[in-house]
Amino acid sequence: MDDADETPTSAYGVEFGPLKPALREHTYPVTRAELIEQYGGFELEHAGESELLETVLGCAEAATFQDPRQVRDAILAELDESILEGRPTSGTVPDETGDWSPTSVEE
Repeated sequence: MDDADETPTSAYGVEFGPLKPALREHTYPVTRAELIEQYGGFELEHAGESELLETVLGCAEAATFQDPRQVRDAILAELDESILEGRPTSGTVPDETGDWSPTSVEE
């Protein structure tokens, strides 16, 4: 079975869907602008609403990401904290949401 099939695609009430495996397979480091250009049309579902990655990442503070976890954390940080109950309010989000490590490693 494919790793993406075994790993949850949601984190703290946000459904990443096919964006999660895409982010894991992407080559890092990557800029916010590059992610928006390539994946900006992906929808993030949360609390019965949907937002485009372009909208969410467009507000992120980070300009460069070193791995998929940093992208995930930036997305979660930009979404309304009231829909992300249980998420720590500071620091990085713990990896209790499935594997967010990169699947492609630059050698």
